[in-house]
Amino acid sequence: MTSFDPDKPNKDRPLLWVGLAGAALAALLGMLSPHAGAVWRMPAVLEERVETALLAAGFPGLSVRMEGQQAVLSGIVEDEADIASAARAALTAAGHGGAWSGGVTSVDTSDVTLGAFERPYAWNVRRDGSRVVLSGAVPSENARADLLTAAAQAFPTAEAIDEMHVAGGAPSPAFTAVARDAIRLLADLNTGEARIVDNQLVVIGDGGQAAVEALRAAFDEPPAPFRSRLAVTIDGLDVDHPELQGLNLSNGDAETCERAFDRLMERNVINFAPGSSAIDPSSRQVLDSLASVALRCDRFSIEVAGHTDNTGARDLNMSLSQTRADAVANYLSGQGVARSRLTARGYGPDRPRASNATPAGQASNRRIEFYVSG
Repeated sequence: MTSFDPDKPNKDRPLLWVGLAGAALAALLGMLSPHAGAVWRMPAVLEERVETALLAAGFPGLSVRMEGQQAVLSGIVEDEADIASAARAALTAAGHGGAWSGGVTSVDTSDVTLGAFERPYAWNVRRDGSRVVLSGAVPSENARADLLTAAAQAFPTAEAIDEMHVAGGAPSPAFTAVARDAIRLLADLNTGEARIVDNQLVVIGDGGQAAVEALRAAFDEPPAPFRSRLAVTIDGLDVDHPELQGLNLSNGDAETCERAFDRLMERNVINFAPGSSAIDPSSRQVLDSLASVALRCDRFSIEVAGHTDNTGARDLNMSLSQTRADAVANYLSGQGVARSRLTARGYGPDRPRASNATPAGQASNRRIEFYVSG
């Protein structure tokens, strides 16, 4: 084994220095190479870390833009103290700063303002003939301008109609990016609209196979905290619900939509815990199918009707049927169905569809139905 003595001449010493120099050069190239910690990608890495820190600190509605290692925040908060708290969260999101440690060195909050929050936080883009209409809440004027630009680029021959307004309460710093992607993907469909309601992303429409596959690839697993509901047909065919074939839910009338609900409920039932309005987990699949119909039909008014058998006190049955109808309406609303188009009503035992003289008849009378009107 050969040891290195700095005071002793060594014919191998030049090779050692060459080796050390090579190692240093390799380390430098490694920092500049394309990986998550590379200097050239630092702003993108920091932006993601600042967004995560703002979410954890309770400021999901603030947008982040990195200018080098300076974090530029924009959006609305409810209290003056929230501005300092958000700045502190951003500043400490990724270490103490500096070119080599990779942290945030400063935070610009000049575009953070005080304002009212909107709940639920709802935004929408829809194709309307030769127009594309953007409406609802956005977190900042910068976000508003960004989305209008995205619409103009995605729909170059359409007129972009701006019905948006700025409000606090966005569910994530990624709100604008998700909305921008929704606009871009909607442009590839033949018809449709996209909605964001709090953290629920919904796309409704019809398109070719490639366009629908691209939509699913992008939004089947959207970035946290968003979740998605895609009620999209392929060239008019609902491949997920073959029992609905032949029903045009995009352009059909209220009767067509009610018929779609009836078809889904012919062989399905929504189960609840006994004597309760708690929906049994086994009913999740049928509820999701019902949500798909409701999303494509909520241009009409949809009544969720609860019914019971005649067992027990009438006033208790009336109350139970109402709370069960409320539970189903709330589930549909949570999937992105327009809450203003949903009503829930309990009819108790007053509208039996079978005789209550047999257990089978009683089971048939304990049900949820859907009534659709223009």
